[in-house]
Amino acid sequence: MTTPPSSMSFPPSWAHCGRGAGPADPIGCPGVRLPGHAACLAHVSESDRHAYLAALTPGADIDHRGTRFTEPLLHALLQALLDPVTGQPSIGIATFDEATFTGTARFDKVTLGQAKFRLAKFTGHAGFGGVKLAGVAGFGEATFSSTAFFGGATFGGDAWFGGAAFGGHAWFGDATFKGNSGFGAATFRGTAGFGRAMFTGEAGFTRTLFTGHAGFGEATFTGPAEFGEARFAGDAGFARTTVGGA
Repeated sequence: MTTPPSSMSFPPSWAHCGRGAGPADPIGCPGVRLPGHAACLAHVSESDRHAYLAALTPGADIDHRGTRFTEPLLHALLQALLDPVTGQPSIGIATFDEATFTGTARFDKVTLGQAKFRLAKFTGHAGFGGVKLAGVAGFGEATFSSTAFFGGATFGGDAWFGGAAFGGHAWFGDATFKGNSGFGAATFRGTAGFGRAMFTGEAGFTRTLFTGHAGFGEATFTGPAEFGEARFAGDAGFARTTVGGA
């Protein structure tokens, strides 16, 4: 697998793969090494990758920080975590900080204990429709270059999207946020759809930038909703929105 040059200025804080390192790219692949191996999931041998995937069980914790995922690699990982009862992948703590997902990243209907996607990059469609997150979901400073779909997602704990960049349309319609949710300083370049979303805890949109349509129609805010210094360059819809907090 060809390793594109790393965009990192400094080595990651974890023991990383380093594939492709050289004078022009002293860091190489930033993917975290698989336990017992000198390479990440994308760069171990095919036999070692198959052995790792075969050993996974539904609900397992996984750590793939900095790893570059193609569509087939992500599909293989999630297939290895299928719950035979639900027919959907089940993960304990999913750590994908600073990972890169090329093509379509399909996490739809996955069940997760915790999700860590800080500084992750999604170059194609990011699908999290109907995902069930029991604990904290961290997408701080993540980059979504194309569409991001979180429609019908359930966030059981706090959900953090602070500083995230949404380059395409972002859909959170019918999503449920049971904890606090933070979109402070996030940027929405396309449509930001939060229609019929349910916010139970504090909802923070401080300094959020909406350049396209911002739709909050029929959304429910049970706790405080903060939009201080938010900017709406396009039209904003709040028809039949319910705000129960201060």
